Amino acid sequence: MFSRNVLVAAALAVVVAHHAPLPRTVADDKKADAPAGTWAKKGMDVKLEFPEKGVLKVYPHGDTDAFVVVCSYTPGKDGLVKAKVTDHEGSAEIKEKAKNIVPVGLEFEFTWTVKDGTGKLDDVKGEKTEPIKNHLEGEYEKK
Repeated sequence: MFSRNVLVAAALAVVVAHHAPLPRTVADDKKADAPAGTWAKKGMDVKLEFPEKGVLKVYPHGDTDAFVVVCSYTPGKDGLVKAKVTDHEGSAEIKEKAKNIVPVGLEFEFTWTVKDGTGKLDDVKGEKTEPIKNHLEGEYEKK
């Protein structure tokens, strides 16, 4: 009788353990919020536009459409954003010059945080990102 009770208890424990939810951590509760809206870098002409989920447009010369770097992106936890240059918009001459600085296929990541209405792009990382790092990093105002 004793061994049967032990077997039933063990089987019940396995069933309960199998169906019980996994414990959650604080990191699980931090959602991967996607950046949104249009932002202008303080003190510079750079403009960032997040027109839809997964699309980032960088206007290196502000509001002008003369040249735009189009990227796909994926938001991660704690403000991490992974991006990849997918296209250039502008004249053929400008696109030709840009392909050596921000080539299509360039992958990079950065952190994006918003606090009290100010966006902050920081910690740009990736191969061959030095030319864009100083241009992108800094504080942004919502437009």
